Amino acid sequence: MRTRAALGLGAAGLFLAAAPSMGQAQTPGTPPDLPVARLAGSGAALVPASQQPPPTGQLPPLPVTHLEDRSRDLDTTRGLTLSIAEPMAVRELLFLLVRGTPFSVVMTPDVEGTFVGELKDVTLRQAFDAVLLPRGMDYAVDGSIIRVFRRRTDTRFVDLNFLNVQRATRRTIQTDASLGRGGDGSSLTSSAGAGDVFDDVSAGIRTLLSSEGRVHVDRRAGLAQVTDYADRLDTVGAYVEAVHLRVLRQVRLQARVVEVTVHDGHAIDWRSVREKLGVLPGTVATAGMPVRDPAALEAALATQGDVRTIAAPEVLALNNEAAIMRLGSQDVSFAIRGEKGGRESEAVPVAEGLTLTVVPQISSDGVVQLSVSPSWIERTGQTRSSTGDVAPLLNVAEADTVLRVFDGDTVAISGLLRTRQMARPASGFGGLFGAQQHQTVYTELVILMTATVVVPGTPPAERTR
Repeated sequence: MRTRAALGLGAAGLFLAAAPSMGQAQTPGTPPDLPVARLAGSGAALVPASQQPPPTGQLPPLPVTHLEDRSRDLDTTRGLTLSIAEPMAVRELLFLLVRGTPFSVVMTPDVEGTFVGELKDVTLRQAFDAVLLPRGMDYAVDGSIIRVFRRRTDTRFVDLNFLNVQRATRRTIQTDASLGRGGDGSSLTSSAGAGDVFDDVSAGIRTLLSSEGRVHVDRRAGLAQVTDYADRLDTVGAYVEAVHLRVLRQVRLQARVVEVTVHDGHAIDWRSVREKLGVLPGTVATAGMPVRDPAALEAALATQGDVRTIAAPEVLALNNEAAIMRLGSQDVSFAIRGEKGGRESEAVPVAEGLTLTVVPQISSDGVVQLSVSPSWIERTGQTRSSTGDVAPLLNVAEADTVLRVFDGDTVAISGLLRTRQMARPASGFGGLFGAQQHQTVYTELVILMTATVVVPGTPPAERTR
């Protein structure tokens, strides 16, 4: 089998001109023998000249000159062009690559394989990478010696700066509606979320490892021990860094909860509110309506009824982590289980008031997606079962919505309605004798939510953008 190889070495390439064999007769009229010169760089090495005696009356031939590149950087060596059409042993190819360079190559006995391909105008490092890495081999440069060996695994320790906690949230919204003579029906909307960033990162690292790689995660130390080849370890490091940049993003959530006691009707007339704010009707939905001026919105709501601010919480939340804001009280009811004679009571907490759960997702361009779940629970009384057990009666208003806002923008969320009975002294002579008049009062909650991305590495006064 014959191997054809062409090795071009750029402008200062390899040029060989063979002189006529010793003793070969010259043709009359031809010029005298020229010296042989091999040009390969900027240095010079002398090679003994031909021993052929110079013809009478002619100058002696010059010695063969070998100019070498004294650079010790694989990236600054001259461009190489290599074309091999038939399989060539890798060991022979490596010797060919370093020919005419200041580098020597040393290989371990397990370096084997063949190469077929074409490389055009590449550096020595690029050529070694293209030949060795796909064949499971690697190299190291020690001065002017290039050591070639079978790839071996290495171990690195990667910091995982995450909290060792597992958080789970579950939100369930159930509604009952009468269907007429046929009975009644119900609908259930449930959303749940659970997060364990260590498990997610560990699974992500495993997908990047080779068949020889392995990973161990120490949750307490916040450290991952990764063993694999060098290029795989570099990829793992880049992946963990990207996860840190995204998971550790923060957003400041400022909520303002306003209660509006409606004068006329059962709810706020949002068409009138939009007109007062200069928003065209039908251009935005009520849930997630952008608010440029919160003070102007409150002034517009004041035309609908009595406005009262009942809460203004402010929290910081990490990317994709739930932030919970609660305002109210927690009552206790007792659940009775078991048969007569062996019945046990169990305390069941009942939360009353407003609970606001927000999960933000922060993109790299400052756009924030918010999963907002407000819940308004009010205890209105109690009921008694046939066995004598007492259970609380609750008035519940819940919502679950997803919003997309820009950094620093404010949106309004409404629709949480509440109805209660208010007793007033009766008018006329009846009021003088303690008579009361009951009136139905309709209220609606409006939540103003502002999301501001927190920029790390800046002073506290300039930390938001």
